[in-house]
Order: sequence, then structure tokens, then C-alpha cells
Amino acid sequence: MNRLLRSAFLLTCTVSLAAPACGQRSAPRATIVYALGKEPTMPIPVIMGPDEANSDLSDQLFLHLVTFAPGAQVAGDNAMAPSLAKSWRRIDPLTLVFEIDPRARWHDGAPVTAHDVVYTWQLANDPRVGTDRGRLESIAAVEATAERTVRVHFKVPSSEQVYVFGFLIQPLPSHLLEKLAPEAISTSEYAKHPIGDGPYIYTRRVAGQSIELTADSTFFLGRPTIARVLFRVAADPNLRVSLFLDGETDILDKIPQPSLAQVQQHAGSRMADVPSNILPYLLFNTRAGADSTKANPWFDDPRVREALTLALDRVAIAHDVFGATAAVPDAAQSQLWSWITGGISGQPANVARAKALLAAAGWRDANGDGILDRNGTPFHIKVLYPSVSAARVTIAAKVQQMWRTIGVDAELDPQAIPVVQQRLPAGQWDLYLNSVNQDPTPSSLVQSWSCTTAKQPGTSNYAHWCDSTFDRLVTTARTAKDQAAAWRAALARMTAQHPAIFIAAPSNMIAVHSRLDNVIIWPSHAWLSLWQWRVRPEAAISRDR
Repeated sequence: MNRLLRSAFLLTCTVSLAAPACGQRSAPRATIVYALGKEPTMPIPVIMGPDEANSDLSDQLFLHLVTFAPGAQVAGDNAMAPSLAKSWRRIDPLTLVFEIDPRARWHDGAPVTAHDVVYTWQLANDPRVGTDRGRLESIAAVEATAERTVRVHFKVPSSEQVYVFGFLIQPLPSHLLEKLAPEAISTSEYAKHPIGDGPYIYTRRVAGQSIELTADSTFFLGRPTIARVLFRVAADPNLRVSLFLDGETDILDKIPQPSLAQVQQHAGSRMADVPSNILPYLLFNTRAGADSTKANPWFDDPRVREALTLALDRVAIAHDVFGATAAVPDAAQSQLWSWITGGISGQPANVARAKALLAAAGWRDANGDGILDRNGTPFHIKVLYPSVSAARVTIAAKVQQMWRTIGVDAELDPQAIPVVQQRLPAGQWDLYLNSVNQDPTPSSLVQSWSCTTAKQPGTSNYAHWCDSTFDRLVTTARTAKDQAAAWRAALARMTAQHPAIFIAAPSNMIAVHSRLDNVIIWPSHAWLSLWQWRVRPEAAISRDR
């Protein structure tokens, strides 16, 4: 009989990072197979960027300095648990010191040192390669004060400093990389066969098909209880469902809504309903094409942005695409951040008010063709999105249909990912149907919604959105005693400004093979604890023997 477990993460026995989980470990033989929708071709921290497939793989190869503790909180010096760093201490409101565990080793046997940490931080801040500059912006300096001691200086006080540096930094082996030019790392031999310090060793890749990892029997935090992890590549979500139902894979997430009931009823699976960090939204390009100093005449009026939001039945879209457990937010808030508001409930559709707002902004159907116009220019806009995303293809079609009822002509513009990546920073788009995986902390909003990042090239603030009041509220929230109230104020300001249309805040229904035990799934970086999962001996299948 299937079990539906609703929690931030799923535990079937107590786990300690410093000791064997659920009894003594024998030499593991078990294999876990996980099908990814996208091939992880660059699972190297700092270099890989905000790519979930790469992150899923890199979390098996590279340790964070600290990791999540039960409750998955990030605010407070004691909220996180040791990982690569055995301990840390506060010197003053702007200074932390981390001590690297002396047992830690790279997979080639070299010790992990403080110099590795400093090198990685410098690489992360190198504009030629660094993809995390926005998230690490609050860090002023990092220095090695001893072989395994790292001192970190911050620009401003914050309750999330341990998380910001300790979790966002996954050290790289400086002895293998620092002789390379930073921009050469992505095409180096190291990138083809990365060497990390985590529980698994990169073993083999079959391009376009699979990547195999094997357990590091000398892993200093304890021998992994899963001997082999195989990442299969299956772009088609229906194929991923079939692979799981046929017993060829052990984990199935992002389950297509039409297949959910079949997966839930499958005798070989257990279900977990995990708060998701996924947030799909329609981003307004409020700047005029490539000239970010000029306003976009389509969307510079907030009444137009509000009207386009109110014209959409977002509840219907969210439930059709993501299921009945999906919520609808009015600001950049996934279910991972439900603690801020105690729940998520967005403004309902209001077509009559949408039409009134557009009329007040000067948009009327002067020639009776069913499309609004202003000064002889029809309201014709393009919606850019990746053609490979099944969810976004469906969302875009529904948005197009709903906007048509208020006289807005939306042309769908699906493109291959390389084209999207080229056009976004160049400003060659009207609206972008984006989908992001939010960090565990709302402090990460600065990555895409800050005046600071609006002025920086290479950030994810593609719309160059800048609101000084919002930035002030975010700064206040970082040190506020009542964090939830402070973040509510920041999100309320975003809601009032309508920088985007937030389509849904889905939950993440995840199915795992029923033979697996000690399963821990984190709302963010779901598979961090995969090395501690187990196969119940009496339930082992052929690939476990």
C-alpha cells in the first residue's frame, strides 16, 4: 500500500552525519537510478550556473561547507549542520571563521584546505566565469588564516551569514585548477571528469544517455550506503514516468499532472509531497530592447502590467498544469517560503477591471478588429520561452487564449535554449516565461529583483527591474527580528509594482521505489542526503546484488 508523506523532508530513521545511519553499514551493493530531463554536462560549482540538473549531480561530487539540519532553516548561526566544515564560530557581527574537517580529502587523495575555499570564492567573483556573484555580493573578503581555517568578512550584518558562505560555497580543488585560466576550466579535461570531495566519484559518462557515480569507500563522513548512482537522461516527461512504472528508475519528480494518479496507485512506489522551490512567472521587459536606459512603451505603465495579470485565471492555469496542490502567488514566493505568509493566496482574475485599466492607459479597439490599439499601434506582444519545457508550452498557450479575450494579441515565441540564453541579456524580448528554483532564503531575491543586479551584466535580472523601496525593505529584512513580517513587507511592495505575473507555486510530488529506506528529501537541493539512503535487504532487486 502506498504511503503519502507530507513534510519538508521524509525520514524513515534517525540520521547523523558523523555516525552510521540506522545501524552498522556493511559494504553497499545497492544502485539508485534517477532519470533527469536534461543532461548535466557541467556539474562543477561556480562554473555551472543555476542549472538544476548540474546541481543534482554536483551535490553528489562536491561538499558544501555546511548543510541543512532538520527543519531546513537558514537564519541563525546554529541553523545549519556541519559538512566539509566541522565547526564555525563568530568573531563579530561581520566576521565568521570556518574550520575545515582535517579528514576531508579530494578523490585523488589530496587534502581539502583553506586555500581551496579561498580559490573557489575568488573564482566565483571572477566575471569571466563566476555565476554566483549576486548571491555572494554581501561577502567583503575571504582569507586563509591557517591550513584549514578560513576567515570570512561580510559587508553588512545578517542572520544568514553561515548559510550564505557555508552553503553557497562548494570548494573546488585548487591544486588541479588554479594553473588553468578561469575561462578554460569549462573545456578542460577536469570538466570532462571532475574530481570532488563528496560521497561519490565521477566514474563514467555516455553522452546524451547517462552518467555513473560510484561510492567513495573512504568518504570521511562515512561510507555511502548506496554503492552506485546512475543518472539517466530522458527529456520526455512521459518517458520518465514509464521508466519509473516499469521499475527501471527509482526516483520520479516533477510528475506530469495526467500521470499523477497512476504513479500514486503504483504498488512499487511511495509518495512524498515536498514544498517546492519552483516558481514559474511571466517577466515584463520594462526596458526598451538592447537600450536598458530607456523604458519599454508596452510595459512602463504599471496599469498595463496589472491588467495583464488580472486578465489571467491563474488558479485554473496552475491547477491544470501542476495539480490541485499548486498555489498562486502575487510576488516571487514559491511554496518553499510559505513560512513568510503562512500560506500563498494570490489575487483572483478580474477581466472587467483588466479592461478598465487598459482603457485608462489609452488602449482601445479603435478599428473594431478585436485587438486593442493606441495611437494606431496594435497591442501585439511576443512571449519568449524554451521550446523544450512542456509546462511552459502549456502555460503559454493558455495565457495567449486568455489575453485574446481582452484584446491583447500575444504571439508565442518558443525557442531553443541557446537562442533564449542569447536573447535574454540582449533585451530582445517582450515577455519571458521563466521558471526558477528559489534558494531556501528570500535574501536571494537580490539575484533577479534588485537595483544592484539591474546594473550588472551577466546577472539574472534580465528585465533590469529596479525599485529602491523594495531594495530598502530587503536590506531591513536581512537583520529584522521578525523576519516573516519584514519579508511580507518586501513582497507586498513587489506585488504593488507588478514586475512580473507569477503563475504558480507548485508543490513537488515525488515518488520513490518502495524498497528504499532512510529516504531524506530536502525542499531545496533535494538529493543532498542520497548517500545515506538504504535498500532494505529483504526488498533488494537485481541491480542491488
